[in-house]
Amino acid sequence: MEDGRILVTIITGFLGAGKTTLLNNLIKQYPEKKFAIIENEFGEIGIDGGLIVGSDENIFELSNGCICCSLNEGFYETIEKLLDSQYEFNHLLIETTGIADPDSIIQAFLSSESIQLHFRIDSVICLADCANMEDLIDEEPEVRKQLALADVVLLNKADIVQPGYLKELEKLIGGINPMASIYPVKYAKVDTMNLLNLKAFSTKTIEESTISFQNVSVFDNSFVNQSSFLTKSVHHHKHNIKSFGFIIPGSFDMEKFNLWIQNFLFFNQNTVYRIKGIVSFKDIPEKKVFQAVRSNYMIEPGAEWGNETRFSKLVFIGKKLDYDKLEDNLYQLLETPVEETL
Repeated sequence: MEDGRILVTIITGFLGAGKTTLLNNLIKQYPEKKFAIIENEFGEIGIDGGLIVGSDENIFELSNGCICCSLNEGFYETIEKLLDSQYEFNHLLIETTGIADPDSIIQAFLSSESIQLHFRIDSVICLADCANMEDLIDEEPEVRKQLALADVVLLNKADIVQPGYLKELEKLIGGINPMASIYPVKYAKVDTMNLLNLKAFSTKTIEESTISFQNVSVFDNSFVNQSSFLTKSVHHHKHNIKSFGFIIPGSFDMEKFNLWIQNFLFFNQNTVYRIKGIVSFKDIPEKKVFQAVRSNYMIEPGAEWGNETRFSKLVFIGKKLDYDKLEDNLYQLLETPVEETL
């Protein structure tokens, strides 16, 4: 648990990527943990009940459709059932359906006060099938969303592609989501890494990752392969997901920023997938850690600025983003709007 709340790991990935295998591997890897699990009816295979700590009753399965397509009453009823059950658990695993993106679930844990009282998202893990991922990125918009929203991408079935092609796939994913950690794996085996205490949504992790993030220019999401491999090579992709990073010197006016971000996210909730960053506000001694998924956002206190030179650093991931317009808007939010000085 973190701050008394139960950590939540969301596992996403397209059909056949290996999500249920990963789920079972995690359960075996952490025998000391008491898991509760939510999976939905579109799973390719059922969970091996013998691997679950406790009994089969601790697998909470929705029966009224995809929990990612819309947050209907079934999702909240399942959460209530979890909390009302006599089974004591300390980690919640959610396996989403492979045919939709997970942003609605993420939003529920960021926006619902009743859910936030008991749960905190630890991370979003995306399983990607090395053999089919490149084609799926072109054909299935859900795959691009799953990658864009992930904190960790596991390139599964890495043993069936050439090493050079694997590197190109990592570049391709990095173009969609430059802040995700990417790991090649075989058979969804993750016994050499810790995936259940990443604290990817914590203020400290976001603050540290934002500070260390170097590339703050427009990311080119198109990769033309320049090497020859025995099997595949990455071709030019036309998807329109982009990642933009900005460093804005000085401090924002808090009232201006809040008004702008509320309107920006409301009108762009179908095109902005995720925003992370550190923000400086006039007359506020500490850094503010900002994160948003679709139209929901959170601003939490970070470390104090002290004698550091103030700035704001934000990374936007989405489609149809206008870099110049975003940059102009951010500069206008400064306590004293100035012309671009970078």
